[in-house]
Amino acid sequence: MSDENASPLRHDWPAWAPAAQAVALFLFHGALPFGLSRLSHRYGWLAQHPSAWNVLGLLPVAAGIALIVWIIALHRREAVRHGWRFEKTPFEPQRYLIVGGPYRYSRNPIYLSHLAIWIGWALFYGSVAVLLGVVAIWLLLRFVILPYEERGLRRAMGESYEQYARRVPRWFGRSSR
Repeated sequence: MSDENASPLRHDWPAWAPAAQAVALFLFHGALPFGLSRLSHRYGWLAQHPSAWNVLGLLPVAAGIALIVWIIALHRREAVRHGWRFEKTPFEPQRYLIVGGPYRYSRNPIYLSHLAIWIGWALFYGSVAVLLGVVAIWLLLRFVILPYEERGLRRAMGESYEQYARRVPRWFGRSSR
């Protein structure tokens, strides 16, 4: 993508952005799993209350939320340095490459946070329907979104992304740095 066709960079963070992100995250990571959980039996629940084992599912939910907050803070800091813009789709490549924080261990920590939250809800609700949602999200990420994003990152960032991709695994692991 050439810079003359790109929309102008903005260096301000719009006041409505955090609220919009919070609403979108709540709908996708809270309301949707809850709704799906109502479609199937809730294993482990007695008298409409979760068992202690189900409550352990809240640990990956909390970890996933904490990871999302950390990643949003990293992107906000980098966007101020490099500019931000609205993309045609939410999966267009960024104009900057973050290699620190959780990005040292995964090229896709935001997607790992999504999966952690959904796995946590599947455990909490004891719901096969939510577990099927986890599988659907993983399939969509693995076979549609990630290949599309990685092609765009290779095109936009070239060798710097190639070096990063050789060093850091797609999902999770130790950096070979």
